[in-house]
Formats: sequence, structure tokens, C-alpha cells
Amino acid sequence: MFTPENALEKSLLRALDEPEQRVAFLKSFLDAELSFALIDPKEGKGAGYAVPEVTHEDISFVPVFTSDARVKAMFPDEQLMIVRQTFKQIVSQIEDANFVLNPGSEAGHEFMAEDVASMLDGDFVRAADGFERELGDEDEEDDLPTLVGKPSPTPTHLTTPLAALFATMPTVRAAHVAQAITPDARGVRRLVVGLVVDGDLDEALDQVEDVLSEAAKPTDEIDFVSIPGSPLDDYFTRDVQPFYRKT
Repeated sequence: MFTPENALEKSLLRALDEPEQRVAFLKSFLDAELSFALIDPKEGKGAGYAVPEVTHEDISFVPVFTSDARVKAMFPDEQLMIVRQTFKQIVSQIEDANFVLNPGSEAGHEFMAEDVASMLDGDFVRAADGFERELGDEDEEDDLPTLVGKPSPTPTHLTTPLAALFATMPTVRAAHVAQAITPDARGVRRLVVGLVVDGDLDEALDQVEDVLSEAAKPTDEIDFVSIPGSPLDDYFTRDVQPFYRKT
């Protein structure tokens, strides 16, 4: 059950339940102060904080929240810095992104990039089209959004030998790594390696198995995906520092 803790959350519930309230909610939401989470990379001074992403139904979103408590409930074990900014300020810093309000909660809303553009243009009627409880079923565990970000700490025990291997493989042009965390009771953390390959991904992975058998830890859970072609394409596209790039 979602119990509203502030005026913004009460307004959100009205918008979810009463279609005639949605335009008014979107108008006020643009200037509403939100909780915006940044991930601590834990890699020493100068590394900076990273903007997290969540994926839902194979679409990437930047998460925003109606309160600090909603952030902590979503990601209780993450080292985060919580910043208070208006939605207008946030979208001015992260252009052309999809946003999701209160992921993992019973009351939230997905703001697609075109919806955000409509709001900034003052076309709140258009932005309100399709407004519904996208993330409202807490009983469907598979429907939980997934936090995606930079692994912390960087899994150098994997990236170093993999980079050395990829340097010998003509078909591998670049390799990125991300960490995906499902915010459920298990808090499963998976490493996702995205490969830009010329040709078939499976053929490239045949050569990876020997490296993993030597380098991977028993606790490592690792997936390999092709770029483009995976739900994390948006994240990898914004990752300007792959751990391997053919020169």
C-alpha cells in the first residue's frame, strides 16, 4: 500500500486515480522539488558520482523520487548521494532521456523523452496522454525495475584479462561493463558485459569461456550482450569509457 508522505505524493495519487487532475499535476510537477540519486563509484577522489539508470520492459530510465525515503526504500544497500532539485533542473542536465518517478513503488509514472519535451513546451495535455499506473503491481516480482550503473568496485579481475583477450580478436571492437541490481529482497547483482562485435556474438563468447574459468570468482554472475541489441543500449551508448576499445 502506498501511503502519501507529502503534498506532491497526494497530488500524484489524485492524478493516477482522476484523469481530470493529470494536466494540473504535470504543470506543478515540472517545478516540484524531487529527490535525485547519484551513485558513489567508490574509486577514490576525482571519480565523481554517476547518474543511475533503471530498466523496465527493456527501456532505460533515469529514476527520480518524491522523497528521500523513496530513494532509500528502492536502493537500501547502495552508497548514494541524494540531491534535491526540481524536475525542470534535472531534465536540463540530462537531455533526451526517459525518466521514471518512484520506481519500485506502488505509485509512480514513466515520463518518456517525448513527454518531457511536451512539458517543457507547455503542452501538458499531450504529455498527459497515456498517464497510468505503469509500475503499480508490487506482487509481480519480475516487473521490478532494475538499477543499472557503473560496477563498484570495478571488476578488474575480469576486465583486465578480457581486454587482453579482446586485443587478439579481430571481431571485437569495444567492450563495456555495467552492474545491474534488482531491488528485491535478494538484491541480486549481475555484471553485464556489452560487446561491439563484427559478426556473431556467440562465436566471440566461445573464446571467452576459458578466461572466465580462470578469472571469475564463484560469486560472480555475468551476462554478455551485444551492442546494439540489448536493453542496456542506452546506458552503454552514454558510457564513454569502455574497458576495451580496438585502436
